[in-house]
Amino acid sequence: MNDALEFDFGEGKRLRDNGIAMAGSSRGVAEFNHAAGQFFFALKVGDTFTPDDLIRRVGLPDEGPNRNNAVGAWFLSLAKGGFIRWTGRVVKSERTDRHAGANKEWVRIK
Repeated sequence: MNDALEFDFGEGKRLRDNGIAMAGSSRGVAEFNHAAGQFFFALKVGDTFTPDDLIRRVGLPDEGPNRNNAVGAWFLSLAKGGFIRWTGRVVKSERTDRHAGANKEWVRIK
């Protein structure tokens, strides 16, 4: 019953990276990324923040059916670039459309 691709870590990473590339393709996402960059560079090294903090400040991209994916892609690109690190702490989201879901807390490291 288990499909081999259902539990293929390498394929999951490939699909994630493909999704990240697609997430940045609209004008609304480009504007979001610009505003998110301004938010990030206003932080000091050692400051902690969550996706809620980012969205509270800059909002969500205004285009695209998967506009929330742009937020995850933004965090992943900063983490892969060595600009942020997960603190190991998880906090409940305050955003109503997240239904009190879990948010990672991140720290700016450079």
